[in-house]
Amino acid sequence: MTEPITKGPAAEEALRNYFLSIGYFVVRGCKFTYNRFDVTDVDLWLYARNSPLSRERVCVDIKNKKTPQALERIFWARGLQAVLGLDSCVVATTDSRPDVGKFGLEHNVKVLDGKFLSRLTKSARSHQDRISEEEFFRELDDGSLGRLDGDWRVQYEQSKSRLLHSLNFDGCNAWLDDIGNLLSEIGAGVPRWRLLYVACAHLLICIDFILRELVTSDHDQRRAVIDAGIRFGDSGQALTEKVSRMAASLVESVAAQPGLAQTVQREIQDQASQVRAEILAEFFAKNTSGYFEAALQLEAAAFSPSVLIPSALPAACQSVLGVMADFTGIDRKLVIQ
Repeated sequence: MTEPITKGPAAEEALRNYFLSIGYFVVRGCKFTYNRFDVTDVDLWLYARNSPLSRERVCVDIKNKKTPQALERIFWARGLQAVLGLDSCVVATTDSRPDVGKFGLEHNVKVLDGKFLSRLTKSARSHQDRISEEEFFRELDDGSLGRLDGDWRVQYEQSKSRLLHSLNFDGCNAWLDDIGNLLSEIGAGVPRWRLLYVACAHLLICIDFILRELVTSDHDQRRAVIDAGIRFGDSGQALTEKVSRMAASLVESVAAQPGLAQTVQREIQDQASQVRAEILAEFFAKNTSGYFEAALQLEAAAFSPSVLIPSALPAACQSVLGVMADFTGIDRKLVIQ
């Protein structure tokens, strides 16, 4: 049985369920940080695959209070949308004054007013068979040793924040690191299924966002771009090679040892070649669709009332987990039971 949550979080969960029910990928409580400072929280972050060429990213600001200051929230949401480079924004407020909706309409802000929220709480769309964000955190903390145990709460927060600013190959590689760590834990007999499913779902959203620009490319072109991105990050191979040459030159100028610069460059190149990027490149280059749906399924599994083992997931999700195991060098049998 789920524990009751307070008024504000309850409204966020109800709206999260609503947006999930109409097809969005939804993340609650994304922290926006700048230079390691927490600036603000995005109450809900929405993502939709509208077409092969088009994606939609939306921030939702929610105020379930007696004095919601709705007009101020419209300014706030519009500014947050601009800073994050999102496609649109929504303000959900208990304020039902017509002027609030009119003001939002004039400034391209969708307003879900008090009347809508009242109807929503009575609708089946606001209730889904899943745990809340608070319960997810409680399960993360249960039995955790904090920093000695990988600090999984921090990792989850960082994963959510990455959706705001790193839907690129740098973000992709950060999620792959997280997934590798989680698979190592699972391989050692420590079940981290919920967090693994969330990390894989976030990765798939990132891949889906990247693939929107490769939809007209053929299979070989997509595979080459993905392979280079996973090996060298968003900056690409050219910058990596330039930095390696600079590093090698600097090392040689400090330590007058013949051939040291070439040794440094070879080591950097060897490290890039050891990344099993071709495994993921081949998998993700097969098509440009399907990953959004798999992300929705993995997110649903992460928040299922009972923890689902991989063999209970849809085939597409099992394929993703399998290729992640191959990429990280973990035996598939330890993952897909």
